[in-house]
Amino acid sequence: MTTEKFPTDVLKLRPRKLRLGREVERLLEGVCRVEESTDGARQKARLRPSSDSINAVRCAACGQVEYITRDYCRCGHYLAGQVMDEYLAWERNLIETHVRLAAEAEEKMKSVRWAFVAAMLFVMWPLVQPLLYSEQMPLVTGLWFLPVIAILGLYAWIEKLVTAKRDTCACAVENATFEQFLIERTPVPSN
Repeated sequence: MTTEKFPTDVLKLRPRKLRLGREVERLLEGVCRVEESTDGARQKARLRPSSDSINAVRCAACGQVEYITRDYCRCGHYLAGQVMDEYLAWERNLIETHVRLAAEAEEKMKSVRWAFVAAMLFVMWPLVQPLLYSEQMPLVTGLWFLPVIAILGLYAWIEKLVTAKRDTCACAVENATFEQFLIERTPVPSN
């Protein structure tokens, strides 16, 4: 054999138990009533992640905390599908929020769009003035464009304020990834 010394934990490793089914295990558990030692209980507790870890997911079937990389829970529930369902719900929520914010921004901008019509009135007069009056007044004609610039500048500023949340949400929807979901999802509450 080898002459290397192994830690005591390595010597206590046991093969993973075979899952027979919930009913069979319940029957065997009722008949065999095996008492576990405190070392075995501590070792079992270390096999599960802490409940506030980003790598943890709570099984919807049994309520136990498992690692997010596991495809199946120890009770047999499909964890990968549960995590994908959570991701799709998160992504759907992002899209619904974006649609709601876009509708709100559109509703707020309806009244502001009349400012554009007011600015067009100030643009039309300098264009019509040379036709009505033969005298050229370049300074007066140029001064008519100042309200146009002020109104359109105010319109652009208000539009930027009103659509800021919508644009931020649109950026979040475009850049939504599974990794971002894992970072942003709420930690699993501990029991």
